[in-house]
Amino acid sequence: MTSRAVTSIAGAIVALVVVAAAIVLVAANRGPAQFPDGTPQRAMQDYLAAWKDHDLDTAYGFFSTDVRSASSLPDYRRSVDGEASAFPGEEAIYIDGVEGSGDRITLHLTVEHYASGQGGESYRTPATVPMVREADGWKLDRLVIGVEPGPLPFDESL
Repeated sequence: MTSRAVTSIAGAIVALVVVAAAIVLVAANRGPAQFPDGTPQRAMQDYLAAWKDHDLDTAYGFFSTDVRSASSLPDYRRSVDGEASAFPGEEAIYIDGVEGSGDRITLHLTVEHYASGQGGESYRTPATVPMVREADGWKLDRLVIGVEPGPLPFDESL
């Protein structure tokens, strides 16, 4: 092989490494997907943003009329306060897909939990959230705390 061929091959390898590194850097820094306004995915994303900010008033507003009639805001607050893992540490929530059509759909999610004290390991669990389209947009049609199913409506007699 001539030195010119070796130089060309080495140059091509360096170029591939640079391109691969750039792709990894861009992918790592792109942040969460932004869904269009008016979609169920965006409603979920906005709910999760309010949840992450511990803004329960705003998060509660993302529940459907049926959910809000079964569990008032004070009930919801008490339910959240009663959950030890209400505001967990590190996790990422991915919206994997939508099932259904019309005014009722189910969002399929993956929740990636980061176990900080266990060598940085993580694990994933699936979750689903039913959603309904109401006059003011898409709403979560099940009481959830984060993305975990919430308790039955609060009952002080229990």
